[in-house]
Amino acid sequence: MNKVLKYSVFGVLVAGFCVGMWFLARETRNGRVSLACRSLEITFCDSLEFVSKEDIRGFISSGYGAYLGQQLDSVNLGKIERILESQSAVQNSEAWVTDDGVLHVSITQRAPVVRFQNGEVGYYSDDLGFIFPLHPRYTADVPLVEGAIPIDIDGTYKGMAPTGRERQWLESMIALTHYAYDSPEWRGRFSGCKVESNGDVILLPSSGGERFIIGPLTGIEDKFDRIDKYYSYIYARKGDFYSIVNLKYKGQIICRTKDM
Repeated sequence: MNKVLKYSVFGVLVAGFCVGMWFLARETRNGRVSLACRSLEITFCDSLEFVSKEDIRGFISSGYGAYLGQQLDSVNLGKIERILESQSAVQNSEAWVTDDGVLHVSITQRAPVVRFQNGEVGYYSDDLGFIFPLHPRYTADVPLVEGAIPIDIDGTYKGMAPTGRERQWLESMIALTHYAYDSPEWRGRFSGCKVESNGDVILLPSSGGERFIIGPLTGIEDKFDRIDKYYSYIYARKGDFYSIVNLKYKGQIICRTKDM
């Protein structure tokens, strides 16, 4: 077979293959268009319980409208994702359809790292400083900070703290909670924090013993070094003798006895 004929046959075969694939794709698409969405399947990528499957169904129904019976190719997946991600407890969502007529939704919930309670006003913050409301039926197992929280919001607020000063304070508080509750050395030693009206932050030990006045949220590593020294030297000799250990002044450990 000469080269001209050889290349001609090859070209015809390639052209035939391309035409065949085009017809196959068109028929597949036509078949897909004729398919209707018949059900919704929801999966969660975490073990949090801020939203349920029924909540997700309700968000889609109220925000998107009727999707069951809609042709698969006309389901607006981007709109569904935007509706779900507008919910404060949903950090990320992915929506897709399959040829069996199922609309799939995958949900990643926003993971709180600290809970704040200022009187009747309570809310969570995630690790990035995004604030979102408490849940009426589910409480996350995270550190609790109570008292005069210097963030001027109500319990329905969602988003970053309103002002730069508030965002900076929240960032410092998140750093403190990580240091006090997540580090192997201190994990389990503290039950929460209290913020006084003068801005002082007080660490509350799980044992119910002495309280540690951190003061402003600066020099955290140094203050924890002094807590370590307190336990190693003072508590080792005196035992459960003090009610207050003040660390707010640089280089000092000021102890107050229980009867003062």
